[in-house]
Amino acid sequence: MKLKDLFHIKKSRKHPIKRDEAGFSLRARCFVLFEGGKRPLEIVEELKMERNTVCKYFRDWERLGPNFERQFAFVKQLFKKEAPDRDSNIEIFSKMLGIEKEQFETILSEPYGLRRFLSGKFYFPVSSDADHKMHVTLELAVLFSDHLIRKAGKFEDVYSALKRYMQEVKEQREEKDADIEEENKTMAFLHQVLAADMENERLGRVQPDRLSEEERKALLKFGIESEMKKTEVIYWVRIGTLIAEGLTEEQAREKMYQDLANKGDLNRAKFLRGFQDKIHPLKKDDQLPPSTPLPTASST
Repeated sequence: MKLKDLFHIKKSRKHPIKRDEAGFSLRARCFVLFEGGKRPLEIVEELKMERNTVCKYFRDWERLGPNFERQFAFVKQLFKKEAPDRDSNIEIFSKMLGIEKEQFETILSEPYGLRRFLSGKFYFPVSSDADHKMHVTLELAVLFSDHLIRKAGKFEDVYSALKRYMQEVKEQREEKDADIEEENKTMAFLHQVLAADMENERLGRVQPDRLSEEERKALLKFGIESEMKKTEVIYWVRIGTLIAEGLTEEQAREKMYQDLANKGDLNRAKFLRGFQDKIHPLKKDDQLPPSTPLPTASST
């Protein structure tokens, strides 16, 4: 470990910053002149500076935007050690950035930490959600590009499939939300019944009548229908995924069946075929690709 790390010695500049009578560095003076409409070549002559240095400051000024030095000076005042609300300001900025208060104080203690922070040179958790959305967008773009360019697909097919898939998912979510709401009402009712039953038992009262045979059958039917709807939602989401990969709806239907048959899971394949015939039947004039029968016991 280096001595400066062991004793927490801050790294110093090789050449100290030269400031004018008002306390402005050459960089800050350039920024002020840029905001006043001066061009780089004019500043080279006026301040007797190197042309490359002035051009670099000009690029920084364009990237950071106008009034950066004024913004920096304002924010710097908020975090001065003698500022009365310094701790509150640090806490507000930390919450806004999604980091701990100690982490933000570490940034402020670093050389040029505040300037680097205002220049957008730090990465914070608050940016992770936007980055994830950009990543998903990039994945979709690559998928569509592969279909349109490499597979000679048509834009209309991709657009139609995506639009239909999004509509189906929306409807499925609405149905699922309705099922959840109904299930929550049923569970709330059951909790009330159980609470009343427990209270009667605690007080030694006569137990109320249990559910009738018809009521039990109704509850069983509700549970079965709820699970069937969940299964149907999973099935249509899988169909939509295969359509997005370039298959037609009929090809996606057949692929799900074939995947099970190829694994030798004949019972599940047979069950899936019956399930498909019920909720996803083929149109009479649209039988391609043809259905492949299950292999018999002798053929396997």
